[in-house]
Amino acid sequence: MQDAIRRVSSLYSKAGRHEEAFRLRGLPPKERARIAIARLRKHGVDPRIVLAACVAVEMILRDDPQSDTRSEFRDVQVAKVVHRMASGTHKRWERELPAADPWSRPKIHVQELHAFPRSRGRVLRHIGASAMSTAELLIEHHLDEIHAYKQLRDEQGRFDDRPYPKGWRARPRSTEGY
Repeated sequence: MQDAIRRVSSLYSKAGRHEEAFRLRGLPPKERARIAIARLRKHGVDPRIVLAACVAVEMILRDDPQSDTRSEFRDVQVAKVVHRMASGTHKRWERELPAADPWSRPKIHVQELHAFPRSRGRVLRHIGASAMSTAELLIEHHLDEIHAYKQLRDEQGRFDDRPYPKGWRARPRSTEGY
């Protein structure tokens, strides 16, 4: 487990510079995937949550009797989850508008920009392949144990309603607005 966490942390550190989501148009898919991983690092997404997404997709595909067994399908499903964890850019500007008359207060106009990169195509294949390469040893050695534990909890009627422990957030929310 510690090795897989180190691999995800290494993936974060090799991702390079963070770019805003509205500046991605025209970039090649591999570069967009690298920037998506850098956004995960910038937003402080815990590496364990990325690994949890990889294991969850593997377990779902394992339990599905008619699942698509191609690795590309698995990679894209993992990438959809990972891409959503820290996908957007949010900006907020406040402008002071002059008052209409001298005895009234000036108005504050708030302008917001919310941009989300598209979750599609070859970008997802690159993100998924990177995420799955970090979790491949964890899945290979411990998936059977994790699956047995989940089946035991399901038999006991103790179902989990979230993909990660209560109180955790994939992306910490800012307290100052944006």
